[in-house]
Amino acid sequence: MNNYFIIGKVNEGKSHLFNLFSKNHRTISNPLENTTVDIIRKEISIKNFHYYLYDTPGFYNLSDFKEVYKRISDLKISNIKFIYLSEIFTEEDLKICKFINSLGINIYFFHFNQLDFSNLIPNLFSKIFVNQKDNFGELYNFLASQNSIDAESYIKQETSTIVIFGKENTGKSTLFNKITNIQLSQTSPNLHTTRDSVNWDINYKKEILRFIDTAGFIRSRSNRRNNDFEKFSIIQSEYFIKNASLIVLLLDSTSESKLDLSLIGSLSKRNKPFLVLVNKMDLISEKNIYQKKFLDYLSNNHNYYSSLNIHFISAINLSKSKILDLIYGHLNNKFFFKTSYLNKIIKPINGELGKIQKNSKEFKIYFITAFTVNQKNYFKISCNFNKKNIKPHVKSFLSKILIRELNLKGINFNLIF
Repeated sequence: MNNYFIIGKVNEGKSHLFNLFSKNHRTISNPLENTTVDIIRKEISIKNFHYYLYDTPGFYNLSDFKEVYKRISDLKISNIKFIYLSEIFTEEDLKICKFINSLGINIYFFHFNQLDFSNLIPNLFSKIFVNQKDNFGELYNFLASQNSIDAESYIKQETSTIVIFGKENTGKSTLFNKITNIQLSQTSPNLHTTRDSVNWDINYKKEILRFIDTAGFIRSRSNRRNNDFEKFSIIQSEYFIKNASLIVLLLDSTSESKLDLSLIGSLSKRNKPFLVLVNKMDLISEKNIYQKKFLDYLSNNHNYYSSLNIHFISAINLSKSKILDLIYGHLNNKFFFKTSYLNKIIKPINGELGKIQKNSKEFKIYFITAFTVNQKNYFKISCNFNKKNIKPHVKSFLSKILIRELNLKGINFNLIF
């Protein structure tokens, strides 16, 4: 498949052109210089044609472009072609285009309006899109003709979309780069380094997993939510979360807050599978104590969540294969239940438990929540008995009812009271 990179000096309109192709996955287009900092990919897939389009950071000179080109080369993809934007074609543009030409890469020159291209050397470019009635329309139709497919015989492979989401500076881009094995997302200790949503595909166990790195979540009370960059980033994140197969919520073990609970609660209400990764555990000295405190905190606020799958990790130290195993395993996770459904089965469960009890005080369940911690499944049972007073035969009978009601045959789990 062909890969078209929109390139050009800063503020030439690269993001604007990218957005004309992409109606839903849009990048931040702003008159400020250096708005785009990452390489943003969009799959252009219509019935009769199919290719990838990329928005890229701007540059000032040949030296800057070589840095951008290195990042593109690191993607290790073939069939690279460049769409070069320039409002005024200068000597520096000429140097850059000659350099690209020496690499044997096709360049398509584009300009939105009329342009005096007397400075252009036509044989540097495979095609020039200027001074047409509709330059964009000409480019769009040309790319369609160059990437036509047989719609009847073409079978698009199913793709699972995994969105990495969380507060700022939790390590989302570090995790994304580890998974993709390329430095596609810029990382920095500064807030809001990731502005646009960056995506890349991984072939894993004969399936395509599309990972999306999103901008850090900002509190609703923050004044920064009104900033154009942040506002657009929030809209983009929301779009990808809405269409995700799985959401990976990344938390920072070194900066707990009530916002963590709020994010968990918000995702729970969507009834979408999501995985909670508590990151930066390499910075925690007493790991077992921390994990217990964290889980106790969640248990005491059980209304915030249902069917949590929690893992304590270090994105820097954990291998790519182990991270992918965690995520892939949760994509096919059967230990996922809506809170509303768990609440519905409490009444019939209490009825059946009442039949086997001879005590004057009957064992009654108030709440059931399900969660997974480090690949072990648990049901948290809130009831009217102290756990020390619950008879073994009651626990065994309750387990059998849960297996039957929730179709858990062959799935191991533990009961916590």
